[in-house]
Amino acid sequence: MKNGAKYGAIAGLIATWSISTAIAASELELGLPIGAFYAVMGVSLGAGDFGSAAYLGFGLHLLTGALLGAIIGLVMCRFAMMKFLNPYRAVVAGIGAGVVVWLVLFLPVTALLVQPSMARISFLLAESMPLQSAALGNANQFVWGIALSAIAFHLVWGAIFGYVASAFLRIRAFRMTHPEKGMMQ
Repeated sequence: MKNGAKYGAIAGLIATWSISTAIAASELELGLPIGAFYAVMGVSLGAGDFGSAAYLGFGLHLLTGALLGAIIGLVMCRFAMMKFLNPYRAVVAGIGAGVVVWLVLFLPVTALLVQPSMARISFLLAESMPLQSAALGNANQFVWGIALSAIAFHLVWGAIFGYVASAFLRIRAFRMTHPEKGMMQ
């Protein structure tokens, strides 16, 4: 049971770190500086400048990914661990978990935390990157466009999470059934 939480936390951290790379690539594609997504989160939580807001947002994103991974890993092991030894089933379950995370966590945070902070976010973005902030246009429309496109990131997060968690579970199952081969000699 505790292994499910441990493996889930590690898988969640790996998946979140991987998605952070995709987020950075998306920011570059949109003409934004790397860290803009995380800065929006950090500003929404009260950080006063772009740099510290980006670090705060990034750190909380990694922490959230690990915590959600631990919870999902615990649920996976509690109810149907044997099903998740199959990597295909685990990926599908992970994708489902990604959708749930998007619906239950990402959308409410966007609506309740980011949306009310838009004036402050727009001011800090304009102050720290005047050329890019002009390209954003209507900030509220931009935020909801990002929120809707974030479903793709959560689907990929779920697929990565499911596969990595399944790999950990398969390694553990192998070590339990073949104790003499589980250790390097």
